[in-house]
Amino acid sequence: MSDYHQPGYGPPAGGPQQPYGTPPQGWPGAPQPGYGYPGTPQPGYGPRPPAPSSGPAMWSHLGALLTITAGTMMCCGLGAFLGWIYPLSLRGNDRHQHDPYIRHHATQAVNYGITQAIMAAFGLVLYVASALTFAAVATEEQRNSSGLAVPLITVIAIFAAYALSGVICAVMATVKATRGELWTYPRLIAWPLSKG
Repeated sequence: MSDYHQPGYGPPAGGPQQPYGTPPQGWPGAPQPGYGYPGTPQPGYGPRPPAPSSGPAMWSHLGALLTITAGTMMCCGLGAFLGWIYPLSLRGNDRHQHDPYIRHHATQAVNYGITQAIMAAFGLVLYVASALTFAAVATEEQRNSSGLAVPLITVIAIFAAYALSGVICAVMATVKATRGELWTYPRLIAWPLSKG
């Protein structure tokens, strides 16, 4: 039994290792790979393509999200109508015109911003219409009670839940874009109005 392998196993594949300092085997005078000469091509898929640039894709979702949330809080609800502007400008930028990864995420963010603006307008119309309907139909006793609050709070609760689900989906899209993954919003949150 030799002392260079474990018992129960045969000799190493390819025979014994050459001692240090002996010239490598092969054709005499042939260049060896790894010494500045190109060797034989290695099997496999070749070099890995570069990773997609996730910065602009992430900012397309984050720009829409910040415009909608911060703009709504600071500007009396105006931000809900403007969430599509930043992703649209990013998508139309000449630098990102031919990058399909950035265009996909910017298109998704544009669809998200437009859908949120439409739903905000619909919520505002529904809120005002329910208030006017209640004021026109209600009796004097119902007007003096807190009966008006019930339909208005219901409309507010429905659209607050919708807005919260939109914010959660936008955060998920931002994380996916940062990781370099493609992601599409659910159809309820972002209608596919703009195609990539």
